[in-house]
Amino acid sequence: MKSKVKYIALFLLVMVCTFSFSGCSKLFAPSDEEIIKTISGLFKGGYGELTLQSPIVVLEKGRRNKDGSWPVKVKVVFTSFVNKEKISSPTEQTLSFNFFKAKDSSGKTIWKAEPGQ
Repeated sequence: MKSKVKYIALFLLVMVCTFSFSGCSKLFAPSDEEIIKTISGLFKGGYGELTLQSPIVVLEKGRRNKDGSWPVKVKVVFTSFVNKEKISSPTEQTLSFNFFKAKDSSGKTIWKAEPGQ
């Protein structure tokens, strides 16, 4: 009788941990390295007249949204072209992105960033 109670209690403990880790935990959030790599790829070659400068600093990772995205705030530094020969002074900005898991053309799972709020 006692052994059955132990097994039932162990099973319930495993179930509670599984549900809490899968829904509420930051265990499955993108790492800082993945965030920096994704944002660098997003601005690769410049974005319009903006050029992203190093370093990208991850300020805050939020909890997972209902749609499955992870909100992230980053601090970036941009320069822009004033004219063809002159570049502006660096401008620091805080941007928000929502990170989703997606599959690339080869079927590999990657992180995809979209502008957030």
